[in-house]
Amino acid sequence: MRHLSFILMSFFAMSEAFAQAPIKTTFVSGSGRGGQEGPAMICDDQLSTKWCIDFPRLMPYEIVLDAGQQTSVVEYGLVTGDDTNAYPERNPVTWKVSGSNDKETWTTIDEQKNNRSLPAEGLQEHRFKPTAAGAKDKFRYFRFEFFRMAGGTRIQLSEIYLYDKVQMPVKANFVSGSGSNGKEGAAKAADGWLFTKWCIDEPSQMPYAITLDAGQQTPITEYRFVTGDDTHSYPDRNPVSWKVSGSNDQQNWTTLDEQKGNSRLRDENEQEYRFRLKATGSYRYYRFEFLRMADGTRLQLSEIKLYK
Repeated sequence: MRHLSFILMSFFAMSEAFAQAPIKTTFVSGSGRGGQEGPAMICDDQLSTKWCIDFPRLMPYEIVLDAGQQTSVVEYGLVTGDDTNAYPERNPVTWKVSGSNDKETWTTIDEQKNNRSLPAEGLQEHRFKPTAAGAKDKFRYFRFEFFRMAGGTRIQLSEIYLYDKVQMPVKANFVSGSGSNGKEGAAKAADGWLFTKWCIDEPSQMPYAITLDAGQQTPITEYRFVTGDDTHSYPDRNPVSWKVSGSNDQQNWTTLDEQKGNSRLRDENEQEYRFRLKATGSYRYYRFEFLRMADGTRLQLSEIKLYK
């Protein structure tokens, strides 16, 4: 029951996390049988399902997706399986992505060899930019061929996403924040550097708050938190409950998102986590209020980022 609760909690948290809408794809074909962990699960838009196969004679394992029309893919995302924490060896490390308009002639748009950037955590998306010569061409069908995993011959992935545009970051400047200035002051959460951080433990000032200036009225759809440089040693400092608000005068604030008991930030150093705003609007100022941490009253974050 505890494992099921973790899966469901992760599913709902991650559903909020993938803010940028991917291209709607349909399954064409793939390695393995049908069923609960068959290849069609790779694009069912359900993080609670996954593709999992261990048939060495079928390698390289293959997935073909239909984008519905000819399109250029500027990024693709691989989402790890639900229990990757326990089985990180199932992450692919060597693969090739190709595009076609007739499912007969294929053009390579990306190749990765011994790329171990997929995190050893469940239900995490990692994105890749196609870099091969044919990456800018338009195709309707996209084929993924997986040649090697981190260990053994079993592969598992929850989803494969295709994107036709890159989400744009917003340059946000620090306005104000809880705590004193200095080496670990609130301004460090918006300085663009991962090796600095905002770290505060002043219970009398809770909820801790930070306000960022987008420079002009900007519709933000997504925000991102980057964990601190020593979070692996101090996971209790990750926030689990917070509120995001928008304003154009720093007097009247509109709530855009609230998270309660969200333990998605894990005990990994300098890892980025994405969250989608539940409400939208065009605001210049964005305020983050942190009400509770994983344990205790100390908060730390390396960066807070805004995306439109």
